[in-house]
This record gives sequence, C-alpha cells and structure tokens, in this order.
Amino acid sequence: MVNRDSLPQPTDVPNRRVPESKSIKLWWNPGSIGTGDVLRFLFGERSETIAAAKLLIDKMKQADTLSISRYQLRQFAVDLNAGTNGCKYSYHNFYTKLVRKLLDLGFVEKCMIWNPERRTTVRVYQLRLQQIPNRPPESGFVRQAWLVAKGWNDLVKAK
Repeated sequence: MVNRDSLPQPTDVPNRRVPESKSIKLWWNPGSIGTGDVLRFLFGERSETIAAAKLLIDKMKQADTLSISRYQLRQFAVDLNAGTNGCKYSYHNFYTKLVRKLLDLGFVEKCMIWNPERRTTVRVYQLRLQQIPNRPPESGFVRQAWLVAKGWNDLVKAK
C-alpha cells in the first residue's frame, strides 16, 4: 500500500505550473452579465481580446445591417495586428480566438445580404440578436443561458 503523503504533490515539483481553475463560477455575476458585460464572461481576463471584441462589435454596429464584409474583416484584422485601432492584437488570435468563438457560440453568423449599390449579394459576418422571451425562466441552466443571451442583446443594441 502506498502512502499518499509520500507522493510528490504538484506544488512540490519545481518549475511545474499548477493549472488554474476554469470554473464558470469565476466569471459568473448575474448583475454584470445582465447589463451587457458578457464579453468578460466569454473571454475571461484576456483584456486584449475583450478590447478587440469591443472594437469589432462597434465596427459592425456602424452598418445598418450590423455586418461587415469578409474583406473589411480582413482589413480590420490587419489594422489590429499593426495596432492602428488603438489596440494591438495578432491576426492569428483574432481569427482563432475571437471570431471563431463568436461564430461557434452563435453570436456572429456568416450570411449573404443584398447590396443595393452593387446590385448583388455579398458574404458578410453579421451580429446576431438572440431570440429570447421577455421574462427569464425560473432557474437552472436555462436561466443562466437566458442571462448571457440578454447581456449579448443589450451589448449589441447599445448605442
């Protein structure tokens, strides 16, 4: 029988990093999520990612369709990489960490919209408002998902 006290613990091993807790409870604050601070919940303490996400959302909100073309998104990513938007964020991280997460969670979608100036359809990335009821569910996971969706809608609708 092995004595567990004699086994090396993670803190006993030199130069070994103890993993931080990735619990959702660390970032969950219904008051802040319900008022639009959903980006902190989605991206944690990554301040550069949050700043880049805010810039992207503001850029997309400038259009009436809440969208940005693929070319404009690429140019935005290049400008972020160069740091000309007031925030420096790498091109690779922009697509893999930020855009991919927003696409996977359904907050942004790829779609086709009609461009009346060019009289053709254009592929765009578009902010998506979440379809939620006015009143929240009673409790549990569904209520927490409702709070995240409401926080996202408030963020997108804010001027």
